[in-house]
Amino acid sequence: MPNGPRRSQPKIIALTNESPDWPAEDRAWGDQMLNMLTDGLRAEGYTVHPIKFFDDLSPLEAFDPREWLVWNWGEEMAGRPWTEAAVAAELERRGFAYTGSPAEVIDFAQNRFRVKQRLTQAGLPTLPARVFADPAQAAEWMHFPAIVKGANQHASFGITGDSVVDTPEALARRITYLRDAYGDDALVEPFLDTREFQVAVWGNGAPEALPPMEFDYSIFSDRRDRLYTYDWKFDHHSRGYKEIRMPCPAPDDKPEWRTRLEAVAVQAYKVIGLRDYGRFDMRMLGDEPQILDANPNPDMDPISVVPAASRALGLTYGQMASRIVGFAAARMPR
Repeated sequence: MPNGPRRSQPKIIALTNESPDWPAEDRAWGDQMLNMLTDGLRAEGYTVHPIKFFDDLSPLEAFDPREWLVWNWGEEMAGRPWTEAAVAAELERRGFAYTGSPAEVIDFAQNRFRVKQRLTQAGLPTLPARVFADPAQAAEWMHFPAIVKGANQHASFGITGDSVVDTPEALARRITYLRDAYGDDALVEPFLDTREFQVAVWGNGAPEALPPMEFDYSIFSDRRDRLYTYDWKFDHHSRGYKEIRMPCPAPDDKPEWRTRLEAVAVQAYKVIGLRDYGRFDMRMLGDEPQILDANPNPDMDPISVVPAASRALGLTYGQMASRIVGFAAARMPR
């Protein structure tokens, strides 16, 4: 490899995974996202080389880590769910700086209960929870309504209207469902039928909160519809995808809430150890936000909070991506 200092503006490898088993519509969506990223970065003057991978990162061997930074959208290795930490670890082994959180933080944040424990130890607001592996344990839970999530699932996997339960019997059925469908334990916590927000944070050293985004479920009369289910999130034909309003910045009627949401998100970002950019999902308990989930390397589709909040600040998609590149470029080898 050539010697000498790296360039002030790195070249970008836009790295994303694609499985041969994906249906055509999933591949098309992945291509749309990749094109949006590459077009945006090129508009900001970057040289960008997209790479899709399935089960190994050998195409990176042709690139010098002192010249090329990896934009890391690798979420799976060899089609195995929740293996994005393995992708990050392989990038580190190959000597590349990359966008987003390091492998150990991605791995840590995969476990919802472990995240809650760290937040609680740091004095940050999050709801009490239990993890149940056996439906017989449902009788131990006393706080209803409750919401039941996969203890190691993210991106709304396993979340439906039936995730909100009112009885131990319904809870037991949901524990069984998560075990059968996902091979996962169930994380159970009280269900707050209150206003929901997402807050993105970016930067390192002195991270900053971006304007919060609200998920406005007011059109739905059934509380089981007032949550961001998998279908509401990904099915463009679903009622939720079409009708959930997502104002940003928010809330415009409670400026003191916005101040507190942003402060809690920045504190949590530091406590969990997120890097470059991340997202926190929260619901209100009175005037205090409760952290529901921590998301390293969160969604970056146009309606998600990082791009939406960036637009609220007057940034294009490419300018947003360039800001994140700048955070990561400080770690490039020389």
